[in-house]
Amino acid sequence: MRKPKRPVPSRRIPIETAAETSPATVREIVDLTKDLIRFKSTHTRPEEIHKCARFIETWFKGHDITCTAVENNGVPSMRALPARRRQTPLLLMSHIDVVNADDSLFEPIEKDGRLYGRGAIDDKYAVALSMVLLKNRILSNRRQGLGDENLPVGVLITGDEEVGGYDGARSALSGIKCDFCIALDGGRVDKIVVKEKGILRLKVVAAGKTAHGARPWQGENAIERLMADCLVVKGFFEGLTDPEHWHRTMNLSVFHAGDSVNQVPDRAEATFDIRYTEHDNVDDLVQRIQAAVSGKVITEEREPLFVSPESPYRERLLALATGTRMGIAHGASDARFLSQFNISGIVWGADGNSSQHSTEEHVEIQSLSRLYDLLNRFVTDIQERPI
Repeated sequence: MRKPKRPVPSRRIPIETAAETSPATVREIVDLTKDLIRFKSTHTRPEEIHKCARFIETWFKGHDITCTAVENNGVPSMRALPARRRQTPLLLMSHIDVVNADDSLFEPIEKDGRLYGRGAIDDKYAVALSMVLLKNRILSNRRQGLGDENLPVGVLITGDEEVGGYDGARSALSGIKCDFCIALDGGRVDKIVVKEKGILRLKVVAAGKTAHGARPWQGENAIERLMADCLVVKGFFEGLTDPEHWHRTMNLSVFHAGDSVNQVPDRAEATFDIRYTEHDNVDDLVQRIQAAVSGKVITEEREPLFVSPESPYRERLLALATGTRMGIAHGASDARFLSQFNISGIVWGADGNSSQHSTEEHVEIQSLSRLYDLLNRFVTDIQERPI
């Protein structure tokens, strides 16, 4: 396999206003997404995350756009916000970090109207679309003799969404004042996400007594105890029925036990990825699980639901995006941090057929054109008729 070339910033493309998205703009977004995919920006390769961040800074600088890079605990974030505005009406948020994949997935492939590659839909297309949209809006304003302070939109690009977003979005949002945020990290063009489940990560630790594997009666097998506890935990999630599965769910995701094949293990632990809804009392659920199992229950992570509050921006967007409806999502995103900073928002995005994190990850190119068109119209409307 040939070695992928290190991407270089894309050339300038003619701008547009609120007209239907031009083929040149779609091509620019696709090509820029390809550039970004080629960075193996996983958290096992932090140097690649930083290289991708520097590439974005260089791109913005090449288009005479001020981009401020900030770093928190080694995680980079890039902010391109309207100059001399105390508060930004609209913020587009996306991320450059991706989950691990075979090296072949970092060489993008365009085929049958789709762009394949790690990060194609989660979330590098969104980074590219945000960058191109911001650049085109700024150049359009400048051509009309308007200063950058008239721009109603800014961009936030973070580097740790896949591992929680604490040093990226949560840290960066604390220094940004905006009215409405669109997390371009979910949904579809025809579905705006206004609610996402909360996250609860529980670890159950079972203790036993070690002994030689040839004399198991002298020990107490921690694995057997943990297996029994796992079945008990599973019982708290059975019998829940909803056509859209809007109820708590559990995935037994990590299991550690044993050091030697000829030894009775004296410790075993399992980690459960639980997603909960507004109908769950999380404290009560944890207490009931602890009371029912023989092992020790440890809460490793707990994150709130994302709920989009009513907002004139959301209503304006829905009025412009005819055929788009509001919906829910079972995953979680950095949008859950918005309420901490009194920012209204939604989760939205292009179409990827739920291919995130898979070997067939892709984005539907036609949906990029539609999403860009709607966002461009939304920005134009906010600029011409401020809320």
